[in-house]
Amino acid sequence: MEKKQTIGELIKQEVYKQMSITQFADAICCQRNNVYNIFNRSKIDTILLKRISEVLNHNFFQDLANDLSLIDEEGEMARDKAIAQFYKVVPTILREMGKDDTIISGSLPDEPDCPVPDFLLPDYIISFTIGDTFKERFGENPLLPVRNMKNEDGIEIELLTNLVHRNRSLNIKLDYKTEEEWRGTLAFAFELYEEYSISGVWKQRG
Repeated sequence: MEKKQTIGELIKQEVYKQMSITQFADAICCQRNNVYNIFNRSKIDTILLKRISEVLNHNFFQDLANDLSLIDEEGEMARDKAIAQFYKVVPTILREMGKDDTIISGSLPDEPDCPVPDFLLPDYIISFTIGDTFKERFGENPLLPVRNMKNEDGIEIELLTNLVHRNRSLNIKLDYKTEEEWRGTLAFAFELYEEYSISGVWKQRG
């Protein structure tokens, strides 16, 4: 069955046609990482939608009126459920593993036009994205190649190499996972972290 388009995806398409993420964030007076949150929404505050419509000179209210399927409340609830589960179980699992359980919102203010993750484990350069993967956010960028690493249990984690700064990071797609699924995902993430790093500095191999 074909996936229904959401209002956030429609806004994303229009932004990419007209301006950079930085320009759009400045125009609607919000931080860059909040722009990606807007792109992942299936419902949106009317005042914010009015501002976005004015900035992009596009009547999104008319789009909603013409296609009510753009409003996907079930999808929004699924996203909220995934984030709630993430915050409920991940810090506990990290502590069980003897790891720092600090989780922060992703932000790269000094990197213009660079997609950012939604959440980070700052001590381990491990990030989490809601909706789009790093591959989908960065596209085919020769300076930021992304590889999907997969283990025998079918768990997939992205390995991003930044050829400009000569470092690497891991990214996990934040969707709903049971506690055991999160435990397996995080275990695999730290296996990769140890494999590709020495004393926290990423190897430049592979």
